Amino acid sequence: REKATSNICTNSGLCALAFTIHLSLLGEQGLFRLAKLNHKLARNLSGRLAAIPGVELLNKTFFNEFTLRLSRPAAAIVDALAEHGVLAGVPASRLLPNESSVENLLTVAVTETSVEADFDAYVSALTEVLK
Repeated sequence: REKATSNICTNSGLCALAFTIHLSLLGEQGLFRLAKLNHKLARNLSGRLAAIPGVELLNKTFFNEFTLRLSRPAAAIVDALAEHGVLAGVPASRLLPNESSVENLLTVAVTETSVEADFDAYVSALTEVLK
């Protein structure tokens, strides 16, 4: 360990330990409730975003991540939303940089840490940016 140039193994071990503790504290019913909450929140946000002109929900079936087709390149939208303090998601073009057919696609993830005020800010900012 003294000669290591990175702490990736230590970090992975700490992440695994933290996740194990979290799951243990949640218990089986807690994990089930958490999953239901994540899905409910994702459904809420996806519906609100899909109602904005220039936004289309691509996958109708999902857990807590969904993909949107935007009327403009997703990377530019993500940058513009960041200026509004909104973490919008991951443009598909970052995952498939040489594939022009995905430049308007944005993948959004929702977790239990999201609150209604986050959704309000996201919807408001995206509506403004797409005008």
